[in-house]
Amino acid sequence: MATPARRPSAQQQQPLTVDFEALSYISRLVEAFQAFDSDNDGLVTAPELRGLLASLGLDKSEAEARDMLARADADRDGRLCVEEFLDVMNAGELGLGALGALLQAAVPALESFAGPDGALGPDELARVLGLMGTASAEDCAEIIACMDGDGDGAVSVEEFKLMADLL
Repeated sequence: MATPARRPSAQQQQPLTVDFEALSYISRLVEAFQAFDSDNDGLVTAPELRGLLASLGLDKSEAEARDMLARADADRDGRLCVEEFLDVMNAGELGLGALGALLQAAVPALESFAGPDGALGPDELARVLGLMGTASAEDCAEIIACMDGDGDGAVSVEEFKLMADLL
């Protein structure tokens, strides 16, 4: 007699197949982009791009930065949005689309589990992704660690939304 299929408990979760190093890299790129977006309009100019690249250890001349921007500027507005910047940095080739889809599916529930400051720690993320049957507590702690730029052990729902959209 066959036994009915059960949804895996949190202890039985299979680890996500995620390259956490790649997730951390993309998160650092997004943080650097935001730091160099001096007017917070979600776009960087060629001089901002040059500074951003320098902060990542890529010393480019002003002409090289303008050329990079021109090649990557899909909408031809003379500035790069974060998506265009990630394309320049080949972040799309890192294969994190499945994690992006998972986070997008989880965002509505994440909002209800966030603390009063809108932040989520590994326990809250594990509760949400555990309900979805998709991630272990260890995976969730690693996801938070990869995305936690300020080291406070939490990531805001807005940051999750942004990363989900970008992945």
